[in-house]
Amino acid sequence: MAWADTLLDASFRGITFDCLRTQDSVQRDTASHEYPYLDGADVEDLGRKARHITMSAVFFGKDYENRLQTFIKELDKPGHGELIHPVFGSIKQAQLTDYQVGHDADNPDYCTVELTFVEATPGNPFFVQQLPAQKAEAVSQLAATSRANGIEAFAKALDGLKSIKGNLSRLNALRDMMTGTLGAIRSQVQGIIGTTLDLIDYPRAFASDVMSLVSGIADLRGFDVGVIQSDWKSLVGQFDNVVALPSKVSAGSASTGGSSGSGGTGGGVVADAKPIPAKPEDIALVTALVQISAATTLAETAGQILAAEAEQPTLSPQEVEHIANDVRDTLQQVIEAHRDLFSVEDARPVTEALKDTALGVQEAAVAVIEALPPLVTRTVDAPGNLHLVAFRWYGDYTRAQELARLNPKLTNPNALQAGDTLYAYAR
Repeated sequence: MAWADTLLDASFRGITFDCLRTQDSVQRDTASHEYPYLDGADVEDLGRKARHITMSAVFFGKDYENRLQTFIKELDKPGHGELIHPVFGSIKQAQLTDYQVGHDADNPDYCTVELTFVEATPGNPFFVQQLPAQKAEAVSQLAATSRANGIEAFAKALDGLKSIKGNLSRLNALRDMMTGTLGAIRSQVQGIIGTTLDLIDYPRAFASDVMSLVSGIADLRGFDVGVIQSDWKSLVGQFDNVVALPSKVSAGSASTGGSSGSGGTGGGVVADAKPIPAKPEDIALVTALVQISAATTLAETAGQILAAEAEQPTLSPQEVEHIANDVRDTLQQVIEAHRDLFSVEDARPVTEALKDTALGVQEAAVAVIEALPPLVTRTVDAPGNLHLVAFRWYGDYTRAQELARLNPKLTNPNALQAGDTLYAYAR
């Protein structure tokens, strides 16, 4: 990201001004403890002093005097106010300590105002803005936390089942269903090596296999420019099918891979499935784990797409919104499933992490959309094609591809008529 993408309009208390230069200075307060007959000193760091910000504002043009008077009137008001630094963003409480107005005979209708600000409160946040790419990349961390909490809830529930006496037949049915689910997922992806441990005794190994297989399904798609939407719809549909596999395996209506849950790369011979007498609550438990695996992988994939969009936009705002909505809907289903399956104490760590993930995806999508100019509807004023329209509106014919992307339902981009309306960026 560069200034062309992130530079802000400088302002103080809502009054914007052109900024020529800025200089920020920081000092730390220290205490030196010296001892007789001993060279040197112990220096104790007492903390950072208030940050000083020096800015050069400039006013020019025939109406500069009116704008200058309005600005000076605001500067003369007592107390601190919000300062928008052109590079570092908002400083909520900045105190003006000094300003100097300069005029030069060689520069008529032009003046500079040298401003000096100091932080008005301790711990005043500085440079805390997150770039769209950073918000998108943070989704992966939130999804990883949700995934880890989901695995712990699954392992705790399975440990509780193992502690019940006389429960061998139920555990055997659960083991068969877990093995069949792994085989069914493994038949859809190649090259994933599974565990050789007992799935009941080592539930985290089973969860790790499910996570790896589901992630492998997402990795099969490249999400290249031009096919992002189709790849995304395909992935969402395939994940919906994967989530339904535990129920299908239990009912005997799913085909499972020839590997019987012990290691192997999978994707081999497809074996005929038989009904498994698993209890509904056990099916729901395994389904919840597969659900959270699919949902968090979908969130991570969306984060990667949005991070790429922040660097090089290829999707329309509606398409970005569609991706975010798909992820949030999927996460909501997982939240409801865990609330129904677990107690409040066990479900809360999972559901709260999933809420944070959903919020992270939403904020990343909003940041990607807001990084672009506002989307408006513009009317074509003369016949032509997209290249001519782009040149008339922006002075840049290469933005024709952008107009085509924003108007996917445009039937004939080479025969636009006066009066046609197109979606376009305001600038």
